[in-house]
Amino acid sequence: MIRLYGHLYAPEDRGLCLVTLDGPHITAIEPAESQVPGSLGGPGARILPGLLDLQLNGAFGDDFADPAARMDRICRDLPRFGVTGFVPTIVTSPSVAYAPALANLRRRSTPGEAAVLGVHIEGPYLSPMYAGTHDPAQLREPDLCEASAWLEAGDIESVTLAPELPGAVPVIEFLVRNGIRVSLGHTNATWAEASAAADAGAMTATHLFNAMRPIRHRDPGVAGYVLESHLAAGFIADGNHIAFETIRMIARIKAPDELFLVTDALAGLGMPPGKYWLAGREYISDGTCGRLPDGTLSGSLLPLNRALRNLVSEAGLDPAVAIRLATLNPARVAGLEASRGRIEVGRNADVVVVGDDWEVLATIAGGGIAYTRAAAAELVGSVE
Repeated sequence: MIRLYGHLYAPEDRGLCLVTLDGPHITAIEPAESQVPGSLGGPGARILPGLLDLQLNGAFGDDFADPAARMDRICRDLPRFGVTGFVPTIVTSPSVAYAPALANLRRRSTPGEAAVLGVHIEGPYLSPMYAGTHDPAQLREPDLCEASAWLEAGDIESVTLAPELPGAVPVIEFLVRNGIRVSLGHTNATWAEASAAADAGAMTATHLFNAMRPIRHRDPGVAGYVLESHLAAGFIADGNHIAFETIRMIARIKAPDELFLVTDALAGLGMPPGKYWLAGREYISDGTCGRLPDGTLSGSLLPLNRALRNLVSEAGLDPAVAIRLATLNPARVAGLEASRGRIEVGRNADVVVVGDDWEVLATIAGGGIAYTRAAAAELVGSVE
């Protein structure tokens, strides 16, 4: 049994509470004005649902496009950032590279580790105008046979593509029929082309504004369509990919359940600044974001808990709103709302305790203690 004490965000603000976990489930939530002896946390701690990252390219030196990526280490170490579930991303690669990479990413959930929630394939069906850090030599038009092979080779959660490409709509329809979330990204789509993709079943947008036709007052394009429609949009909050003022703007425009926070983190996450690889392409990490040698912006290196802190301290979002964007909303987008994204009696025991600086004190994943910060380790007296 594990007892946690602090300010509960479930993700709605519930005030000071004592949360009890027993095995794989949450068994009790009680208002509590003072800390119970042996509980982990404190009056200045926040108790959150386990953080969910739906776009992660790699971590701790390993790239998910590489079939040798050490998934045991990554699943074991991501909870230090409060992550209890994630969707690894394979970026644009040669056709023959997908099957071995997908096989490596197929992993059964284990208590005490971050769970793999399926795989995100980003590319190769992207606009050459907005390739970003993807290898332009590997971009190609949507192909039903290749897409079908992905589904046979791995557990696909989502696919990002540019809907304006020839053959995109039939591929969108095929993926949606097979239960795959289709996301619009790396695209030069017009409003009409984005709308046609949504009519075909596309549900989300990948890293809103980045590698995407920009909004103009006479040509709102795909980004304008995403803001006006009910498509959910992922976005990056490292301060490099979009301005914090822009985050405040989209948080006012979109409905409360239509935004979700992602890291788009690279293999350099959790590692010192330096040179790393993304699907065979070298990039340089400065510790916050990655860039190709020519300066092209790549993914982020900011952990999800610190990106969450940015939403509150830099973008000015209410903590309950910010926490929702990294917990309940991604759970809904991934079709996992029944089991993840909330702290509620009977649900999975995926819970994170953070301090007032948003640094992680403890992470419980699947009922197992996945991480405790050294300064808080002595407080874990309620583990029996």
